[in-house]
Amino acid sequence: MPIPPLPRFLYLDEKALDGYLSIVEEGLSDESKRRFLQPGSGVDSSGLGEARIGESSSEEERVVRETASQRFIRLVAALEAQADRWRYRDVEDFAASFEGIKVMDFLHANFEVEIPPVVQLMSQPEQLEGLFDMLDALRPMASFMGENLDGLPGEEETNAFRSFGKAMKSDVVVVGDQYEDGPKITGKLNKEHVRDSIEGEVFVLGKVARKWKDDESHSLLALPGASILSRQQRRQAPKQSQDDENTLTGPAITLDILAIYR
Repeated sequence: MPIPPLPRFLYLDEKALDGYLSIVEEGLSDESKRRFLQPGSGVDSSGLGEARIGESSSEEERVVRETASQRFIRLVAALEAQADRWRYRDVEDFAASFEGIKVMDFLHANFEVEIPPVVQLMSQPEQLEGLFDMLDALRPMASFMGENLDGLPGEEETNAFRSFGKAMKSDVVVVGDQYEDGPKITGKLNKEHVRDSIEGEVFVLGKVARKWKDDESHSLLALPGASILSRQQRRQAPKQSQDDENTLTGPAITLDILAIYR
């Protein structure tokens, strides 16, 4: 599955990219020098009326710094060249390949991805705050405009939601699959490296962190304080319904996502 000539990155973890590339290439450089030789213009500067075309030339030296996009393309080329060594798997049919995929493999495949609505809301509390600000501004104007706000939350409710939104911050998490009811992928994104809205058909490259069996599930929401619980305590936490859209149900794979692009 070749990379498009001009990939458009929606997400690219540049720190992880440099880490992987430094291992594959046994070091990392971020600039190179190129020299350009330009032929003479043929203009007579001697005052003798004779143009000596091509006899003069100028040399220009440029320092070229690589972009993260260029380093990504180079990394994938190196992974493809030694796929067995780096455990690189370029997958077309995810369902057919699922059983053979192992933890620590590099997985590159095409998926339909989205950020679940509740995850999107919890990971972007500023949008929720903007909605509450609009309600607060609209409430005093309702009677003047002849509007009825009986169905909307009052000031006490919006304040409660504000407090809840500040406490319930979640990571940005994407979920993807190749077709409905097929195996899924999921992964947490670093907001710093999100370049554009992530939704629709894309290519994903990441390292397999965990495989989830058919009877396994876990929440896509990162609950505050969950990281300080022991592994046993997290396992004993109340299980969510497998029909909950904020719960990932196996078969599925959790990825340390390096890039999402189209």
